[in-house]
Amino acid sequence: MKSGMILSAGGLLCGVLLAGCMSASGPKVRVATATAEQLKEVEDKDQVWYEFQTGDVVPVALGFMGAMEGGSEHPLAFRAKQHFYFVMFKNAPMQISFDGSSFAGQNSSQSMIGVIPRKDGAGGQLAWMIYMGESGDPKAELKKLIEEPSPAPAAGQQEASR
Repeated sequence: MKSGMILSAGGLLCGVLLAGCMSASGPKVRVATATAEQLKEVEDKDQVWYEFQTGDVVPVALGFMGAMEGGSEHPLAFRAKQHFYFVMFKNAPMQISFDGSSFAGQNSSQSMIGVIPRKDGAGGQLAWMIYMGESGDPKAELKKLIEEPSPAPAAGQQEASR
């Protein structure tokens, strides 16, 4: 009995260590510039590295399912502040890579949810922040974001807001 438990624990540990050391063996596709044909070519691959380069802006639609349901009616803007990859697998959870060859640790992606009052005073609302970064410290990243001065809007954005 004990040897079976030790073998199982050892197998699990080896699996975790191997997953952290896996190499970039699947195709890489830059999301911001991918054609429909390029996306179709990789949709059945076992491993795909979806690349985001600094400055890439990609629409993202949010959807929720399970214990809650809903989503965004219109895509939101997702802007890459640094080069990274979402690594998708057919039969394993998504990984994040910041170097294009290895996977970041489990703390590199986290959700923070705040419950705050609605502006109309009729109940509360959720402020859902998704952290992805190398520091593994979303609270420090949030504090830095709050303390940074906001960039001035571009000339075209100023005109659009009038």
